[in-house]
Amino acid sequence: MAYENAAEIAGKKLPVLVNAKWPEAEKDADPEEKPSLRELRFRDRAPSAPVALAKANVKFAFYSGGLTAPKDVLKAVKKSIDAGLQADAAVRALTLSPAEIYGVSDRIGSIEVGKIANLVIADGDLFEEKTKIKMVFVDGRRFETHEPEKPKDPPKGDISGKWKLAFSTPDGPEEATADLTMEKDGTIAGTVTSKRGTGSILSGWASGEKFSFVINIPVNGSPTDVTFSGMFDATSLKGSLSVPGFSTDFTGTKPGARTEHPAVSAIAAEGAR
Repeated sequence: MAYENAAEIAGKKLPVLVNAKWPEAEKDADPEEKPSLRELRFRDRAPSAPVALAKANVKFAFYSGGLTAPKDVLKAVKKSIDAGLQADAAVRALTLSPAEIYGVSDRIGSIEVGKIANLVIADGDLFEEKTKIKMVFVDGRRFETHEPEKPKDPPKGDISGKWKLAFSTPDGPEEATADLTMEKDGTIAGTVTSKRGTGSILSGWASGEKFSFVINIPVNGSPTDVTFSGMFDATSLKGSLSVPGFSTDFTGTKPGARTEHPAVSAIAAEGAR
């Protein structure tokens, strides 16, 4: 609620971290329960908090809060820009300001001789939805991004939902939880959570009865791309999980989904004849 307290914060000369996960209605909220006017005003005005802080000359930085996908962070910052925040102030709140707040601006946060070369190269305005990230430099090392080829066939069904995944690794049996959402064109987003941590889907698609998505999580202490691919239907996933040098099969089920044993299905079919 810095939109109401920016002047007081400025008087205290305090730096501020702004949670970019703006308040919104709970997805599973009771539809009969109406939010109060105060709550509706809070949701509406929250993205304007950075605008108020900037006008009061308060140093602030964005942080992702509960957002997991990088694109969602940029969308959230765009809401503040739409509320009146200058684009250059938004960029500063993602780069130099957090470096200054944490005392490392002598090494990172801006493009200067002698600083670590962490750069993002885009083909347009960073906060526009159609803008593409072309390459990234991490400590001076160049990494190019490649747009994944989109499948031509529309998906047969919807893979969206929470899935329980089971697979085996050299360390023994493991389980994970996948929280997936799918767009109409088959694009898959979401997260996968296991004992190794939570990884956001970097790219994913569904085509026909097939799917594939990639996450990045620590494996043996190093960030590693993990690819899940296979077949899906309304209640099950089946396929392979692969990392460089290793691959294993996995299965996925929706907790609470009703499934029939093959023998039960056969008896039911016989009785219907």
